[in-house]
Amino acid sequence: MTEYDRKQTLKKMRNTRTDALGKASIFKKVIEKCKKMRTCPYCNKPNGTVKKVHGAPTLKIVHEKYKGRHMEGDLEELIESLQGAMQINPEINHALRVAVEDLLPTRVLELFKGITDDDCEVLWVNPFIGRPENLVLENLLVPPVPIRPSVAMDVGGGSNEDDLTVKLLEIINVNVALELNMTRNPQTKTIMEGWDVLQSQVSQYINGDMPGLKKEMGHKPIRGLCQRLKGKQGRFRGNLSGKRVDFSARTVISPDPNLKINQVGVPVHVAKTMTYPECVSRYNIEKLRERVRNGPENHPG
Repeated sequence: MTEYDRKQTLKKMRNTRTDALGKASIFKKVIEKCKKMRTCPYCNKPNGTVKKVHGAPTLKIVHEKYKGRHMEGDLEELIESLQGAMQINPEINHALRVAVEDLLPTRVLELFKGITDDDCEVLWVNPFIGRPENLVLENLLVPPVPIRPSVAMDVGGGSNEDDLTVKLLEIINVNVALELNMTRNPQTKTIMEGWDVLQSQVSQYINGDMPGLKKEMGHKPIRGLCQRLKGKQGRFRGNLSGKRVDFSARTVISPDPNLKINQVGVPVHVAKTMTYPECVSRYNIEKLRERVRNGPENHPG
């Protein structure tokens, strides 16, 4: 996109009269124009095709920055920089024919951080609440024990740990092994294999039935976070919508964009009738006093 096109698109996106369908149409046109761009408007470097590698053990994305007529200069620079290595190892010459840039998560995070706030709005992303770099996980949240309870065994003592607990242990072990490999400076192949294993373990932790990942023979897929939420046996349909659980009434609930991620909406009549025990402390005594003053007829009361 040219600078003029970008400003015009930004103006349309910021227009309060543009509805969701209009923004979706503009976003589609932006994507089509970006696919046809051959050079980066900021650094003037050639812009190749970014695609997913099929058949890889993990999610692998590459940038074909050395293919095409516009990339000949970069390919010549790469060949010149590897002249010494090619004399020692002739196999590098054959590998250069299929040379691509691996877009590792660290590289993607660096690129996402370089996207300006204006460009985020052109891409229909609110930069104040949803920067693109937030899509790349840098820290992994560990759910509390009630989410992943241990089941005591009847025979022989001990306990069976939940799938999430086992997977978290595997992630920690792989992470420690990867850190040791990086500090001891072994072969690059060993580090990349550990990196791929770590990505695979984290992917299974989020989604135990992740498509494209290799599945071990004789082992059923683990119940990841996605499996615990979706489907008829998930949290929403299995535990919230219809099943009788403690401190909950039977009612139809629905998501609402005005609610927080840890909240669900219930009718006012149910909210007035349903009770929940709460211990009084100096932190909540004023709030509870206000509830008592409201009485049982006014919500919250």
